[in-house]
Amino acid sequence: MTAITPEQIRTARARKPRIYARDFAEELGIPEATLCAAFVGTTATRISADPDRILPGLAALGQVMALTRNDSCVLEKVGTYDNYQPGEIARIVHPPIELALLCAKWQHAFALDEAGPKGPKRSIQIFDAAGEAVHKIHLRDETKAEAWAPLVAALRLPDQGQSFTPAPTDPAGDLWADLSRIAPLREGRLSARRLAKGAIERLMVRAAETAVPVDFAVGNPGCIERHSGVIVRVLEAGPWINVLDPGLELHLRMDHMAEVWAQPDGSVDAFGAAGQLIVRMSGAEGWADLLAAEGDFQP
Repeated sequence: MTAITPEQIRTARARKPRIYARDFAEELGIPEATLCAAFVGTTATRISADPDRILPGLAALGQVMALTRNDSCVLEKVGTYDNYQPGEIARIVHPPIELALLCAKWQHAFALDEAGPKGPKRSIQIFDAAGEAVHKIHLRDETKAEAWAPLVAALRLPDQGQSFTPAPTDPAGDLWADLSRIAPLREGRLSARRLAKGAIERLMVRAAETAVPVDFAVGNPGCIERHSGVIVRVLEAGPWINVLDPGLELHLRMDHMAEVWAQPDGSVDAFGAAGQLIVRMSGAEGWADLLAAEGDFQP
């Protein structure tokens, strides 16, 4: 089969400009990074993917939105990138933005400057070797727009080609998979209990109703993003359950959660049909009572 060309990608995108980039790339059967690369020279710029260069530079932008996702869950937090802690596993510890990232997975990056109905839509998007999104930073109205061009210029790579060749990803050191694995739970090697269907959704709703502070962790092999605090507005929309609060959005596919387990430390993990971790949820004072009210799994 002949590979789709950058020009063909741009033509197809012009016909469907409103579809989310991730969904559009999946529809075309290409990695999302291939879609970004097709627009290099117009609305996209290839930039360094080195976290030691990207993350310290983001502080100059002020308020932005940090987005980390997997196939079934998206976490978006508004804040500033500060207190960068470099290392093999690097971190941003500057609430409300809290990130842990595996630098080896950050292989490709693009700065996007697209036209939107309310003005420019600007973002920095990082991908792994296969072209899967690892982390994204979106500018907002309150972002210091004057810092955008100098940041992109400082990160710009000499190679501004429009092609992208995906490569296999190394499964070693997967931050997200290492956080929680399903086998020890199923095999009874941990004193965990499997919860009834809908447990995560009920915990989200009850936490919002009772103002119990909760923690969410959402991630992929190269980045984990966390939220800690009270949630207020929890709404269902189709297959999604959503937290829609100022400065915080979480979108979770209810139909993707095949198993939910309460861990010995009180955290609750939702897994997909293939045993992949989707989201981890835990809480502060009052959380134990919410968890105790959850029924056990009934096959």
